[in-house]
Amino acid sequence: MSTVHLEADWLTLDNAAKIYPTASSKLSPTVFRLSAMLRAPVRLSALQQASDAFVRRCPYFQVYLRRGLFWYYLQRHRDTPRVQLLDRSSLESLPAGGKTEHLLRIRARGRTIAVDFSHILTDGAGGLRFFRSLLAEYLKLCGVQVEGSGDLLDPREKPDPGEAEDGHRKYFDKGGPGPTHYAAAYHIADRPPQSSYFRTITGRMPASQMLSLSRAEGVTITEYLAALYMYCLGKLYEAEARSGSIPGRSILRLEVPVNMRRFFPSQTMRNFSLYMSPEADMRLGPYSFEELLSHVHHRMRMELDRRELSRQITRNVGAELMPVIRVTPLFIKDIFLGWVYRHLSDRIYSGVLSNLGRVEVPEVMAEQIESFGTVLPPTQTMKKCCTVISYGDWLSVTISSIVENRELERLFFTTIASHGVPVAVSED
Repeated sequence: MSTVHLEADWLTLDNAAKIYPTASSKLSPTVFRLSAMLRAPVRLSALQQASDAFVRRCPYFQVYLRRGLFWYYLQRHRDTPRVQLLDRSSLESLPAGGKTEHLLRIRARGRTIAVDFSHILTDGAGGLRFFRSLLAEYLKLCGVQVEGSGDLLDPREKPDPGEAEDGHRKYFDKGGPGPTHYAAAYHIADRPPQSSYFRTITGRMPASQMLSLSRAEGVTITEYLAALYMYCLGKLYEAEARSGSIPGRSILRLEVPVNMRRFFPSQTMRNFSLYMSPEADMRLGPYSFEELLSHVHHRMRMELDRRELSRQITRNVGAELMPVIRVTPLFIKDIFLGWVYRHLSDRIYSGVLSNLGRVEVPEVMAEQIESFGTVLPPTQTMKKCCTVISYGDWLSVTISSIVENRELERLFFTTIASHGVPVAVSED
């Protein structure tokens, strides 16, 4: 079954979420943050009221993680999360501390509201829909006349059962072929510290100018930024080779998430994303940026096809439904899924570039919101990752890192600036 009963006290994890309880750790938290800077200081009482209303409106988010005999599952929580103070070190593993801890955190400080989501709950598209709807309700409670618009959720309406469906299970094709197997990829050589701290560098640039730059090259903004990120990784690879420390792996490969709601009709608020995997093999020699741009453009156009992407659904759901997997005790699954995550995710990708796209809100909301941001913590293997979001005429690119070397970030943003797009860089 792809849907769940919203009145039930417990929910099964969706197919994509099943690996995250095992993959998540203090050093590699499988969480992401969405934030918004308002034009007025946050009123905590109104935010708590909006939070209570929306978490209850989305019962598939009012849950905590529990262990079963064969699978983890989500237990309905009696309470809603308390709004917490936003601080610099708050993007940490979820759940942490107690077995009944919520899988999302709502935080605020000054003019900023942020929500941290465990990937056990949702993906970027589902989280962004929840976040925009939460902001709309908060602004209503502050006296702003926000009318229902687009896909904003209303806490006064009952949830659609389709919001809790497992899109992967729903569109699983039992007879379909699986995806290509990937070799291990190149990773930045710097050794990460044994701590969960990471820093971020954000570049803000005019979205209209980035769009014009990309169109002039005949590519999308995502393709342009993915090629640029791979180009910067290639420069790090070449620097290692010149120093005499030949990298053991030569393939540059990015994980670029795709919102599958673009291809399959679904209102799900849970995980429904798959990945494109543009790559280049440095054993073939160095690539110029223009060469990589053409290479990545054609590779991503080939992969951005519902039939090609469905191969991943076939592999993932097919494995879940195998009789031997279904009856294997959870403690053994933990070992197996941990190995799968290391070998089918971190090990085969050099980095992540996730573009959440353009944030759309009603005009009356836009007058109250200055900017949006998103952060994804890097893993101990990939060490850096990149997130992109646009709002109004601003495109924000955030690179998070757990190593001291900042050459990738410097090269990334200076290359954009050298192509005529002004970039304002800030560090946290």
